[in-house]
Amino acid sequence: MTPAPRQAALLALLLPLLAVSLPGEALAQGAARAATPQFSGPIVIQRGGTYRGNWQSLDPDKSAVLIKTSDPVIIEDSVIQGKGTLIKSVFQGARVTIRRTKGIALNPGRPLSEYRYPGRFLHLEEFKSAVVENNELVGTSGMYFRDYRGTAARGETIKIRRNRARNIDGRYSTGPNTFSLDRARLVQFVQFNGVQRLAGAEIAWNEVINEPGKSRPEEVISMFLSSGVPDSSILIHNNYIQGAYPARPTDGHYSGGGMNLADGGTKNLRDANAYIRAYRNVVINTGNQGIAISAGHDIQAYENRILSSGYLPDGRPIGTQGVGLYVWDLNGNRKHGTFYNNSARDNLVRWETPLRGRNSTNNWWFPDCPASWTKNGVTVKGCTGNRALPTRVTQSVERQEYANWLARVKAAGLRLGLGLDQ
Repeated sequence: MTPAPRQAALLALLLPLLAVSLPGEALAQGAARAATPQFSGPIVIQRGGTYRGNWQSLDPDKSAVLIKTSDPVIIEDSVIQGKGTLIKSVFQGARVTIRRTKGIALNPGRPLSEYRYPGRFLHLEEFKSAVVENNELVGTSGMYFRDYRGTAARGETIKIRRNRARNIDGRYSTGPNTFSLDRARLVQFVQFNGVQRLAGAEIAWNEVINEPGKSRPEEVISMFLSSGVPDSSILIHNNYIQGAYPARPTDGHYSGGGMNLADGGTKNLRDANAYIRAYRNVVINTGNQGIAISAGHDIQAYENRILSSGYLPDGRPIGTQGVGLYVWDLNGNRKHGTFYNNSARDNLVRWETPLRGRNSTNNWWFPDCPASWTKNGVTVKGCTGNRALPTRVTQSVERQEYANWLARVKAAGLRLGLGLDQ
């Protein structure tokens, strides 16, 4: 039953005082998040279970949360901050679930010569499963996954859904309150590195916004020498990505962008990027490129919206405005039989390039993608059906794309991040 307005106002005033004694776990959790957290020191988790708390590490060499067990671990309803990696597990066969948790990266506060950068929200190597849902990432260097060791028959996979991230940042620290404008670690909201033959994986309904001058991602989502399986592609869908820039946003050199669905060439078919599908994503105003396929086979990008005005919010042109969408055998792997059956179809694209002229655009480039091919006797669409937005992309259009995506989230009945402002 909803309280009367006067009762509701009184409850709002008393809630910080009564949270411990009021019934209902959700009520207490909401009050805990609203209050300024009191942090304890770093924690080492050595047994499975569910963990809730507020942990921090002020030592760049020490993770705020270190997981040293292969038993299932759940971290929920927590706040974690640190000058290094926030949550880490390496070589343990970790099975990790993280939900409704806020991760805050602090400036490492060290000289450039130490090459310290804001910590990853999550760093997993030689792991078995990861579920990351409804979290909030602030100023972190994102999530890194290397060398999946799980078993699909047990449901061991990766699910990254409904998270909110602000300012994925790989800039090297130059002191307590400063970052380098020239040197950076290549970091991502999500990086798969050598995550091979992964069934059931999903990266969906995440919101990632990078502000110029406050962030420095490489690709926001990067699949490096990673693959799904023929009957279960890695699914990357319905995400909203806004912004990807060098540390100096107007610089003319930057190799990042929105997504690279297949990075890292190989002559070995077993290790190639493969079976990845990206669809119904919205990619807005990222430097260099929007969505790229530069290696691998059986990679698909379809029904995405890829738009950029070519300008920063303050009106300066972006220095590296390359191309909205491309399929290109960057490493020359076609001759080794590891680049084929890649497609970019039915996408809506307009990529303004104002430094080349007022009405200049560079929407797509498909040097290594036919319009169709035959697979198992069936004709498959390649790079075809893509449409250019007929009118110019302005900053107003970009803002409307964000509003439209939020409306889609609401229509789907979803809540993003901690859900406190929805």
